[in-house]
Amino acid sequence: MIYSMTGFGSSRVEAPNLTVLVEVKSVNHRYIDVHVKIPGEFQAFENIIRQKLSSQFKRGRLDVFVRIDYKRENIKLDVNHNFIRAYSNLMIELKNKYGIQGDLTLDMMTKLPGLVSVSTADLSEDEIRLIEQKVGEATDKAAVQLRQMRITEGQSLMNDIDRRIASIGRHLDTILAGANTFVEHYRQQLVARVTELAPQLAADSNRLEMEALLYAERSDIAEETTRLRSHLDQFSSLKNLPDEAGKRMDFILQEMNREVTTILSKTSGLNEVGVGLGQAAIEIKVEIEKLREQVQNIE
Repeated sequence: MIYSMTGFGSSRVEAPNLTVLVEVKSVNHRYIDVHVKIPGEFQAFENIIRQKLSSQFKRGRLDVFVRIDYKRENIKLDVNHNFIRAYSNLMIELKNKYGIQGDLTLDMMTKLPGLVSVSTADLSEDEIRLIEQKVGEATDKAAVQLRQMRITEGQSLMNDIDRRIASIGRHLDTILAGANTFVEHYRQQLVARVTELAPQLAADSNRLEMEALLYAERSDIAEETTRLRSHLDQFSSLKNLPDEAGKRMDFILQEMNREVTTILSKTSGLNEVGVGLGQAAIEIKVEIEKLREQVQNIE
């Protein structure tokens, strides 16, 4: 099944005096990359969230927002004394250097961010277990929502990919249909070239062989079209992989691009037959580039 790396999931779980909200937003990324924003006093629970999400998703940047409201009777506040000392020394330095008037007040200090934080040191083991359980539960439920959205988005991606694969198949059929005429055009060119070089061929017996090999190499696109068809079949089969199809798809698209580039080089500078085949090859390259953009968002 194809999964998109774009999605969103959220969950709120409650217990007596406790509410936990977890929101997860996912975008494409080469690997799994989890960023958690959680209140400082509950940083100890961040690793639980990371482990759960990393075990359920293989690729994507996941931005996680966590809010924990715990109404407990005994609250302990931690004060950053080093911060107060440094701020106070700075104020004194500024007053002495610039002659600024005024005194540092408690009201001013309490407005400083990071000065006071709620401590979890006074939480009992039962309280820690309860919060940990609810954080894990909310994370699991948010992950379920996220996974479902990534499945829905993945289906939409796959529908577009199927259309483009079908388009490439039609353009490849055009190339195959014109291949015989393409070879005949090269045969006629070879005959004309041999006629032109007839005086020289008698003196150089290898010249004819070299010219024949050159034209044969230019006119033969069977190998490229066969590989391109094979790559198309392989690409289509990847949508049934359980996970990480995106990386494999990207690799096959690189191989497809290499084959069609060779076809394009062999059909350039020819008559109207070559122009038609070249145009079909260009259309294939356009579709491949669009596919590569889509594939970047597949897990």
